[in-house]
Amino acid sequence: MLPLSQTAGYAVLALSCLDDPGGAPALVQDVAARTGIPRAYLSKLMNSLAHKGLILAKRGNKGGVVLAQPAREITLDVIAEAVDGDAWRRTCLLGFSTCLDDRACPAHAFWKEERERIHAHLQQNTLADIASFERKSRTWRLMDALLPSTVSP
Repeated sequence: MLPLSQTAGYAVLALSCLDDPGGAPALVQDVAARTGIPRAYLSKLMNSLAHKGLILAKRGNKGGVVLAQPAREITLDVIAEAVDGDAWRRTCLLGFSTCLDDRACPAHAFWKEERERIHAHLQQNTLADIASFERKSRTWRLMDALLPSTVSP
């Protein structure tokens, strides 16, 4: 069970394609092509991220979107909360509506600790970390496509 939505994952992936403030604006259609995120869905997501202050949008010729602050300053928890809110940090693993410290389900202590670990991890990792990972991943995929496959005798 994952506590974050697919939309949060899309947001992280799309934002990792954008330049820091002052960089070259990216067109949403180019980000969609690069990430495989459906363009209409990404357009709505980018609009939401602009309203949350994570990106800056410029209309017209040479327009597009850039990050509102440097990627190294945007933590993954900020993106996740901009998309999903923070309700995932209070949900019960088993789906009970009333699962609190004083009325805990059998999985409460375990899931509370895991949620705290996940949240700490999201706070420690930045968009720059994801962008670096994606650059390496694209390089590996390109190398795999260019190198002839070897066949064992």
